Amino acid sequence: MAKPKPRRTKRKYKREVATRQPEKTFLIVCEGTRTEPNYFRSFPVLSARIEVRGAGRGTLSLVHYAENLLEDRQDEFDEIWIVFDKDSFSAVSFNNAIAYLESRHDEGYRAAYSNEAFELWYLLHYELFTQPLSRYQFGPMLSKRMHKQYRKNMPNMYGILLNKQARAIENAKILYSRHSNSPAKDNPSTTVFKLVEELNKHVR
Repeated sequence: MAKPKPRRTKRKYKREVATRQPEKTFLIVCEGTRTEPNYFRSFPVLSARIEVRGAGRGTLSLVHYAENLLEDRQDEFDEIWIVFDKDSFSAVSFNNAIAYLESRHDEGYRAAYSNEAFELWYLLHYELFTQPLSRYQFGPMLSKRMHKQYRKNMPNMYGILLNKQARAIENAKILYSRHSNSPAKDNPSTTVFKLVEELNKHVR
């Protein structure tokens, strides 16, 4: 008599539990239309979604531009970074823009400002500067250190400076440690390092 075949048990399937964390989302709104957007678009970010806009306006006008962009998209972004310079804007306008963004920190707004201009961030990759600088000095100073002509809107500044980035962050932090209650008076200074550190958490 043939042995009865063992009863086939029903295979149990275990539903996979999703472990992937949702991507962090950044909106980066820049005063310049090319220099800053070119730089931030070059970050090889993998674990976050980034949208970069160049607006061609500054301080509070730039902030309001970002607010309009977000009118129907506020929920799309975890952090909204506004990148702008002191340039020739009044101290009141510059300080008010920073204070306004700080007041909306809980909504994800962040300020990445430079006094006087974004190129200070580039210069800090080479050395620490503590004396006041005019934005008109930045071009020649960068050309001297890069050993070639610096031009605004150069598309590959991220790659050119990458191996010096840690030094730039360190130098920017030293300047920021001395900040006063009036960012307009803090020449030279920049908080671009804060945005760079956030993006670096998501690079490959």
